[in-house]
Amino acid sequence: MVRRLTVLQNQDTDDAAAARRPRWQWILIGAGLVLTLFLPLSLLGVWLGSALSQTALRQQSGATRIVLGALPVAVSFFGACAGAGALVGRFGGKAKAREAALSGALGAFGAWALAALGGSLSPVVVALSALVVMMAFGAGAAFAGARLALPRRV
Repeated sequence: MVRRLTVLQNQDTDDAAAARRPRWQWILIGAGLVLTLFLPLSLLGVWLGSALSQTALRQQSGATRIVLGALPVAVSFFGACAGAGALVGRFGGKAKAREAALSGALGAFGAWALAALGGSLSPVVVALSALVVMMAFGAGAAFAGARLALPRRV
């Protein structure tokens, strides 16, 4: 007699499980994706910003060099938040653009906390203003990414 292994049948698909997932879990998933995307992109942004600020003309002001140095990092953060918002908007089940915006703000807080732990936010005024700006831009970018992805929802 031939013995056969029993086959376990999964009655539930991954899409159905994602659709039933609560909204707060999509906020955490989006915030984790913001950090996951932003950290490698920020390395490229710092390198590009350094190269741009060094190649700036000598007669240009210091503010121009600062903007050229910070702009690639800001663009990488904006892209990471928009990408995470698009993921929440497209596959989020019950989660919509509001939850994507919250995930962008939470991801911005996580990136700010990592920068604070690294010691790069020494004056309190700079630290708090950076937190407010990052959370506003992170929430806005994630909201925009979700709004663009909502019509293509699975």
